[in-house]
Amino acid sequence: MWYKKSPMSSNDNPEKESWIRASDGEQEAFEVEIYKGKKTNLLALKKNIVENITKQLDYYSESRQKLYKDSEMEDVVECPVCGESSDSTQHKVTIYGANYVQCNTCSHVYVIKRPSKKSINDFYLNDVTYATTYTDKKSAETRLNSIAVPWAKWMIALYEKKYGRKPKKVLDVGSGAGHFVEACRREGIEAYGIELSESSREFSRNIWGIELDGRDFNEVATEYEGADIVTFWGLLEHTPNPSQLLQRAYQITSRSQQGGMVISKLPRWDSLSSAIQRLSSDTIIRHLDPMGHIMAFTDASASEIYYRNKFVPVAAWYYGMDVYETLMQIGNKTGS
Repeated sequence: MWYKKSPMSSNDNPEKESWIRASDGEQEAFEVEIYKGKKTNLLALKKNIVENITKQLDYYSESRQKLYKDSEMEDVVECPVCGESSDSTQHKVTIYGANYVQCNTCSHVYVIKRPSKKSINDFYLNDVTYATTYTDKKSAETRLNSIAVPWAKWMIALYEKKYGRKPKKVLDVGSGAGHFVEACRREGIEAYGIELSESSREFSRNIWGIELDGRDFNEVATEYEGADIVTFWGLLEHTPNPSQLLQRAYQITSRSQQGGMVISKLPRWDSLSSAIQRLSSDTIIRHLDPMGHIMAFTDASASEIYYRNKFVPVAAWYYGMDVYETLMQIGNKTGS
């Protein structure tokens, strides 16, 4: 079990909390810095989706239902975080034919019957609509400055606070169109990216001049050993076995001469977005999208999967995407 201790009032910026893991009558406490929100023009960044909301909703509904109906499927027999049997779970919501359940042991939320790994990989490799969500050439620089640059600066500040120096080498896994790799390079960091989607790699090549690695991270991790930081900006929730990725990340960062760190961007189950989407489960584009997110993390399950793979929590940034989901659902319901 994980618990939090936080002050009822605080002048600290960032705020500080104590995250506590209790197991077999013993407790371990970790000081965690808490960051909240970010000013971002989300409606401008998501302009294509906002302007074509009805068409986008139809596409997501049809494509996801088809995937869960026609694909080779596999049962998820145990929790991807703690390994507890899926027999001891609670059903939470059904979205486009996918049943999300919650583990009674670690509180992790996941799709209990999902497309096979091959079906998932084929989707990301071949679905042009998915790739173009992140590779609109007109908004490349805007997206870089609005999202990737703040991520990079936050990462650098965390690392410097922890190790007293700037990171030298970063590996971004699931790089999309290469925005974060470019942001790191502009900060003077040696940065590399791994991305399976050919259309995304082509965009990165044409716009940034960055050649992303198109191979499977699990197979080539040893080639990147010694990197100071490994980042997963929206990847762990896509893969059937997130622990395997964190094991590889530990293999890489534990050999850093300066000190290792892993940063993951995760969809948070205990959020307003989850609550809204449980009420409007037939009009979903992001967050609990059963193709993009076959799982969602609680603070406890995120901490636990890190802990089980030899990491400990040091910071959390609650980014504030809930407002976007709220506006999108209201806009769709009202036609505004």
